[in-house]
Amino acid sequence: MKGVSFTGKSGVGGLFARLMKRAGMQPWSERDLAEYKLVVASLFSSPASIIQGAIAGVVTPWICWLATQNILFAELTGLMLVIALMRVAIMVLYRQHAHEADDFAATRRWDLAFLTGASIFSATLGFCCFAALVWTRDAGAHVTAVAVTIAFASGFVARNAGRPGFVMLQLLAASLPLALGLFNAHDSDYRPIGYFAFLFIATNIGITLSVHRNLMALAAATKAGARLTEALGQQNITLDAALNNMVHGLAMFDRSLGLQLCNMHHRNLFELPETLGVAGTSIASTVRHLIERKVMRPDHVRELRQAMEQVFVKGAPVSFELTTTAGKIYAVSLSPADKGGILMLTEDATRRKETQARVEHMARYDELTGLANRFELGAMLEASCRKLKDGGKPFSVLYIDLDGFKQVNDTLGHDVGDQVLFETARRLRMAVRHGDVLARFGGDEFVLIHEDATLATAQTVARHIIEVMAAPFILDNRLLHVTASAGIAMAPEHSSDAGDLLRHADTALYKAKAAGRNRFAVFTPQMAEEVRDRQELESDLRAACSNDTLSLHYQGIIDFKSQKIVSCEALMRWKHPTRGMVPPGIFIPIAEQCGLILPMGEFAIRRACADAALWDSDASVAVNVSPMQFREPNKLIATIKDALLTSGLPARRLTLEVTESLLIEDKQATLDAIRELRRIGVRFSLDDFGTGYSSLGYLSTYPFSQVKIDQSFARDVTTNPASKAVIEAVCQLARNLGMQVVVEGIETDEQRIAIQLIGAERGQGYLFCRPAPPETFMPMRIKAA
Repeated sequence: MKGVSFTGKSGVGGLFARLMKRAGMQPWSERDLAEYKLVVASLFSSPASIIQGAIAGVVTPWICWLATQNILFAELTGLMLVIALMRVAIMVLYRQHAHEADDFAATRRWDLAFLTGASIFSATLGFCCFAALVWTRDAGAHVTAVAVTIAFASGFVARNAGRPGFVMLQLLAASLPLALGLFNAHDSDYRPIGYFAFLFIATNIGITLSVHRNLMALAAATKAGARLTEALGQQNITLDAALNNMVHGLAMFDRSLGLQLCNMHHRNLFELPETLGVAGTSIASTVRHLIERKVMRPDHVRELRQAMEQVFVKGAPVSFELTTTAGKIYAVSLSPADKGGILMLTEDATRRKETQARVEHMARYDELTGLANRFELGAMLEASCRKLKDGGKPFSVLYIDLDGFKQVNDTLGHDVGDQVLFETARRLRMAVRHGDVLARFGGDEFVLIHEDATLATAQTVARHIIEVMAAPFILDNRLLHVTASAGIAMAPEHSSDAGDLLRHADTALYKAKAAGRNRFAVFTPQMAEEVRDRQELESDLRAACSNDTLSLHYQGIIDFKSQKIVSCEALMRWKHPTRGMVPPGIFIPIAEQCGLILPMGEFAIRRACADAALWDSDASVAVNVSPMQFREPNKLIATIKDALLTSGLPARRLTLEVTESLLIEDKQATLDAIRELRRIGVRFSLDDFGTGYSSLGYLSTYPFSQVKIDQSFARDVTTNPASKAVIEAVCQLARNLGMQVVVEGIETDEQRIAIQLIGAERGQGYLFCRPAPPETFMPMRIKAA
């Protein structure tokens, strides 16, 4: 019909939609697929009811046919049989298939199939009831049709309340023809019942909607409960995972010390089986297990019980440490929990404690030697000073330093140096008393605090240390000689202050080394004056280097045959503003110790080249080069090349004098630097031969053009056959190697004659000329005496 819609807003469909919306129902969508599938499955969940309803539906028109012999009811009986068989067939087909993979469209098709069959069945049953009331007068047919229709309508409400739209459709399809039949029946007494039929329809619709709302509320509550159960389950899983992945063991006990819960780490720490990790386990059972399995000693278990009782009594947290029989250290924290219980946290602190102990040991002790370090020494020395002020006994401080260690470290490597330090520490331990404090102060320096000491006992200890250190070191099949020097300071005689005692002992050590090493010295106030004087000299020497107030003097080297000056040695001079001329033997060692020898050496090379370039002579200039300068060979080579280029002095007129100490530091590096300078024409002279290692092998290994024999041999040449023999041997070797020999320190004619007869070609000394500044020194004007 035009203008009538069964799905629009104004049609029957719209009416159903509005009723369902008012009832709180929304159309099924793909989001509700899971629920939709459950609802559809519920329609097919009771095959018995479908079969029973089908039988009743077929029997109703059949009874009416038997009562009235009206062919219409026979036809309706056949139609109902077909509808019943169709519904049963749909039921069988649905139940034969698995529906887990059904999508929304498939589910919708099964829903519509059931709805179609049920609706046709309801409409046919309603029409049968209408026909019996309107077209027959048989009371039996009337009663049967009306009773079955009402029963079916009531069954719709009970069975399908979950689908209120479906129920209303079936209810109207079955009950509306019933009501119309009652109004149009031949018996006018049926008409009032028709009103009740409409009331029946309205009442059942209301009941359907009410039951549906209750069912939906129940379903929502069930769903919420399921979600809550799932959430709680997930929380429990998360909580279990969190508990079992904690780095600490956790356990909770109730007021009676019954276990409420614990994590896996707690069980593992205390080696508890699963049976002792369940809720309700008494602390007595746990304690018995710990003792029987010897996890913990009884006294430690009692300590745990007492700590728990303390938490109950004071209501405050308690922390302590437990040690297992296996040596593990547990840090345990007990704190009050809700309802009078106890929360127990246990950390395996074994590794942390070991690391902490190692860190503390490293902070206090030297890693290489195992001796106390300088910080621990400071603390111990302060403690000794406090005891002394409180009436304690006097003590001594020995400052010990190895002689020649730097040379070993530089030439043989740090590994060998470390072995020397380790062996030194072992020897020192053997040489001192038990209870005295022995420390490695740094590098090759050691300090001993000798308790209850007099000056005599301190000297005895120092002497013993020097003796044990004088024994050679045998390391990696090498025989090394490393001696020791020591300085002694007495407390309270020299001071009662820790810092002063260390400084005084260091001052005495410096004095011992200056006196020749391999000895000890006792601090005196005069030493402090000397140290202050040295410090002042160092400060003034730095100023002299900065202010360019250093100068060079020159002393000639004579050729015995020509009686001419063939070379001049550049000698560093320092005129102090208040002290006057400071001897080189004083300021040169200071410069070497504080690093000033490097800028001083560069100054000497540049000034000597510049001065020699102005001489009206071919005499060469000899410049002393410190071993420290060769530690930066590239810089030294660049300085020499630049000095020659700037001054214009030919390289052959520059001679560099080096000592034997240079040659033992880094043989290959030194040799490479010497060869590079020899390549450009610079000559080399071995200075002070005979005062160091006196190895003749140096003469053949290095490209020297000259060797200078120390002045001590010149002084004794006329009286000591050994000195004469040394000069003679060197002269013979030098002649074979094509070298010149210079003897230093010649002061008398007797010395000159003896040296010249031995075979030396050149000499140097006061007999010929004294060192002079460049403005008064002209090589051509100076002749041999």
